[in-house]
Amino acid sequence: MNKQMKQITAVLMVLAVVLIAGCTEEMSAEQIAAKMMASQENIEDFSATVVRISQVDGENTTVRAKTVFKPPDKERTEYIEPAEVAGMVTLKNGSTVWMYDPAKNRVIKMTRPEKESFETDYTKPTKDLVERNDISYKGTGNIAGRSAYVIEVTPKDKVDRRFISRSHFWIDRETWMMIGMEIYDTNGNSIARVEYRDVTFNTGIPDSEFIFEVPEDAKVVEQSLGGMPEEMTLEEARANLSFELKTPSHLPDGYEFEVAVVSDKEHNRLLIEYRNESDRLHLSEEVSYDSDQPEFKMYEPEMVRINGARGKFVSTSVFGVNMNTLSWSVDGIDYLLSGTLAKEELTRVAESIT
Repeated sequence: MNKQMKQITAVLMVLAVVLIAGCTEEMSAEQIAAKMMASQENIEDFSATVVRISQVDGENTTVRAKTVFKPPDKERTEYIEPAEVAGMVTLKNGSTVWMYDPAKNRVIKMTRPEKESFETDYTKPTKDLVERNDISYKGTGNIAGRSAYVIEVTPKDKVDRRFISRSHFWIDRETWMMIGMEIYDTNGNSIARVEYRDVTFNTGIPDSEFIFEVPEDAKVVEQSLGGMPEEMTLEEARANLSFELKTPSHLPDGYEFEVAVVSDKEHNRLLIEYRNESDRLHLSEEVSYDSDQPEFKMYEPEMVRINGARGKFVSTSVFGVNMNTLSWSVDGIDYLLSGTLAKEELTRVAESIT
């Protein structure tokens, strides 16, 4: 998943449990953020039916799920639709994550060391929201049958504005919950809409709601999760990897190294970001665990060669922007290069990684 998609997903999930009080037209973004963070201290538990409608390559996809949340580190999500994901469950409890796929009758159990639980600081996304965006009050409106305040959010960063021109947030006037969100592309078209229905909070949800019971005859696969992602320089990243870090000798004009992120020291997963004034280019490297390359299930890849190695090229449209991806493996290392560059230029960058 590219960085823009991860950021959008994180904002959607985090703001589902944000309380906002006292929004008025005269309030500044800083005042709104202060009330958001102050209200978060009152959240003891939260539940809702989340309906997300998104557009990818011109097609609408609706996902419906029931989410239950209890700060600081308990969360359960069960998918209702579409049919291919119905019954899937993701449950977080302390340092353990359970993921159940009923179609495969398989459970994946992932654990961190106890000192690295999944406790989340919900004030940080609020601070980031204000720092990275211009926020304005737009009046009132209705969503999911409820009256709400409407806030408009516009990215300050030129790179972010290549994907999202603005977003609208609906804040319930009675409960002060964020009950809706809509994202617009650079042409002003809606590309993703989220509604939170049947919202409840502080109802005394018991801890037993976050105990996972393995279904009968299900196969359980246990995995260990490494430490939290760390931003590093290239030199620091090299010192934390068991394999030789390789970087491209060719970059398009204007692109420069931005940051390296080691997301799992134990399994050696690395993401490098390059950027210019208006775009990003991502390179990931990690130790291969399977002999075959990962399959792109949603898209039919084009088979290519990268310096003689077998690879795959996939072109998609993300929020109205064409995204291209190359993947290949060399000497037991999987590489994935993604960005808005044309196939020929992306290939040139890939072939310079030697």
